[in-house]
Amino acid sequence: MNRQRFSLEWDRPSLPTALTHVSLFDGGRDPQHVVASGHGAGDANALSDLVTTLRARHESDDAIAFVADTCAAMTSKVLAHARG
Repeated sequence: MNRQRFSLEWDRPSLPTALTHVSLFDGGRDPQHVVASGHGAGDANALSDLVTTLRARHESDDAIAFVADTCAAMTSKVLAHARG
């Protein structure tokens, strides 16, 4: 499966106490659809929440790996790819 089919869409708040929202889109389907979303205080926390949501919903390993790799690239914090 081509992991390049996934993309993230961000909603970064303008208020300092509001949460960041991130959605994972699957461009391999027509029309493109949201796989899952995550929320948190900042980008890293929102991505971590998204990974947790993907695992809880038993989404594909490719989707989980895409988000975990994005988080690692942003924060240097490696999230495990495997579902657990």
